[in-house]
Amino acid sequence: MIEPLGKVGFIGLGLMGLPMAQNLVDAGVDLAVFNRTAAKSEPLVAKGATASDDVGQLAQQTRGGIVVICVSDTPAMTQTIEALTRQDLSGTLVIDMGTTTVDATRAAAVRVGAAGGAFMDAPVSGGALGATDGTLSIMAGGEATDIIRAALLFSVLGNSTTHIGPVGAGQIAKAANQAIVGATLGIVGETMLLAKTAGADPAKMREALLGGFAGSRILDLHGQRMIDRTFEPGGRARTQAKDLVQAADLAKSLNLNLPILAQCRDLWLDMVDSGMADLDQSGYLAFVESKQAQ
Repeated sequence: MIEPLGKVGFIGLGLMGLPMAQNLVDAGVDLAVFNRTAAKSEPLVAKGATASDDVGQLAQQTRGGIVVICVSDTPAMTQTIEALTRQDLSGTLVIDMGTTTVDATRAAAVRVGAAGGAFMDAPVSGGALGATDGTLSIMAGGEATDIIRAALLFSVLGNSTTHIGPVGAGQIAKAANQAIVGATLGIVGETMLLAKTAGADPAKMREALLGGFAGSRILDLHGQRMIDRTFEPGGRARTQAKDLVQAADLAKSLNLNLPILAQCRDLWLDMVDSGMADLDQSGYLAFVESKQAQ
């Protein structure tokens, strides 16, 4: 039972948000939830959560507590903040745990502050598996006092929390994370095809590489998915592409020329445009295979 947290609100019950919210309910958190598709709240309500009719009601129900936002993209986050800040947020800590642009994150902090609340960006890495297992890596941007206030909540959702810096710093770290993930997924997919075409067993190659410098969480988890051709989404290609666009836009705003990031963004956008947007990220292998027939 996590009593010191008080009332917690959770907005967004997608691939990541639903298992995160389930972990909070299972830990005994007094949780109010809202999702645009109301049916997604039903498993949580069955466990004791309260379903809110809209974002404004959730803000009222959790005033003075913590509100977690885990929505699909920057426009959805901005709309959520607009709805929240029509309410009195006195004493409320609002935490965006999705992947959002840095500019929108900083603007959200200003709006929440004007409504009487505090704001923190705390995007995560670990995918749907990490969300389910409560082993996410949390990258936090905000005031140290707010990080401390959220520590118990974060301990349920993840196994590590790093205070990166002020508001926006968490999203900068997440942009770096997604750039590395996108590029690594790409080269793992391409070398899986290379091994198979050249006459080597991709599974044996993966086993060997995991013991050397090429070993990575992506080669381990997604490499196995590629071998098994398990492309049902744990993390969608469209989301990876969106995150790479945001990372590349951040680089552009800083007048940085990052050619690998730019090419990686373009490849993932091509995958989305090829009709593979809803495949798992490991489906990059199928995208590469499709290019061979062209």
